[in-house]
Amino acid sequence: MMKQKVLFACLVALVCPLVLTGCCSRVEFARVKEELARTERERDYLQSRLQAVQQSQAEAGEPGQLQQQVNEFIKIRDALQQREEDLMKLRAQALAEAQTAQALMEQLASQLQAETQKVNELQNQLQQAQQAITELQNKLQ
Repeated sequence: MMKQKVLFACLVALVCPLVLTGCCSRVEFARVKEELARTERERDYLQSRLQAVQQSQAEAGEPGQLQQQVNEFIKIRDALQQREEDLMKLRAQALAEAQTAQALMEQLASQLQAETQKVNELQNQLQQAQQAITELQNKLQ
């Protein structure tokens, strides 16, 4: 019985940090996903503004000012693309961490199952020994 308690305490001590790590990774993954969506919305908004400016400049006939705005929008687009790439890298890292944590949890679960089997075998042996002692005591009386 004491071994079961010790085994259970060890299990709790090993699994709790892993579960918490998995939760943090999921939270980080959700945050990165939200940031990516926000960045994509910004990109779409800037693209629509660029089209509107290009159209108005084409009608006004001011190619110099239009070129400056186009250059600014290109810089903004490049910055957004870089930000999107960074977010994708962060997402990949979060996913890798989550997979590592999952693999570790599976490994610990199999170890727990093996240890539980050993405890069950020892309990069976103890019961058999207790029965043998009881039988010997009965024979001696």
